[in-house]
Amino acid sequence: MAEFRQNSSGVWQQAFAGDVFNTAVYLKRLSAETGVAFASTTGKDMLSQQLRQYCERVSLDIRWLKSHESRSCGLYFIQTDEQGERQFSYYRERSAARTLVQQFTAADWCAISEQTDWVFYSAITLSILSAEDRKRFIEHLMRLRRQGVKLAFDTNYRASLWESCDSARTWVYCAIDNSDLVFAGTEDMAGILNCPAITAKQLANELAELSVPELVLKAGKEEVGLLVDGDYLTFAVEPVSKVVDTTAAGDSFNAGYLAALLNGQPLSERVQWAKTLAAQVIQYPGAIIPESAMPTMVPNKSDHQHG
Repeated sequence: MAEFRQNSSGVWQQAFAGDVFNTAVYLKRLSAETGVAFASTTGKDMLSQQLRQYCERVSLDIRWLKSHESRSCGLYFIQTDEQGERQFSYYRERSAARTLVQQFTAADWCAISEQTDWVFYSAITLSILSAEDRKRFIEHLMRLRRQGVKLAFDTNYRASLWESCDSARTWVYCAIDNSDLVFAGTEDMAGILNCPAITAKQLANELAELSVPELVLKAGKEEVGLLVDGDYLTFAVEPVSKVVDTTAAGDSFNAGYLAALLNGQPLSERVQWAKTLAAQVIQYPGAIIPESAMPTMVPNKSDHQHG
């Protein structure tokens, strides 16, 4: 999507962002040797063309970035308060991305099955699709999983994008139940479950029956929880003295975790890479920080691996 952000002088600045897109950009930065493709649908308008050019500049594979003849790139406007917390306004009713399932052919899904190891998507991906397209999308993903592709899912929840909380809960639980790796935010799930004070441990208990192989609980500045093979582990989150903007905190966390996983790192290092990147990202305005500001990740050479 095209992101418009108001700076301290009241001037609106344009960039490109979106939860899965942000994760893709950061993952590619951390894993230059890993092929990272961005699959979606844009239009043929000016912003859509600029988005495609941006993807090429940051070395994202766009073989599955489709073009719609009449729809355009979605837009959102974002404002942040003094604590770096965000307020969004979306303009995506005619977004080309809503037609993603309709644009993908059987050949595309076959190629994804043959050419990818992981597919990552989010609750926002599901929220912008029609009910029929959601059903078809999940069916395609389940088929990919049966063919050996692993699925990673984030519970990123925007209430305004769903027709109802019940619908969101149904589809999010369906996605969780059919994933190999799930990133579940306590803030997201609090809204979905209508349980404002839910903790990471309570959420782990709630989702345990779904038997996700690797469940990552993101509780903001409180803690990170992991539920793997029935064991619940917790990791402290180090405070950040100056939070500028929390946009893409969760997206960058996901990228750090995935990069470490693909690098063969143990669970503790996956969490550390995730926390380190997220802590850096929230100290800069906007979803995508300058490449020069990226932290250096040092792989753990230990022989101990988990997962």
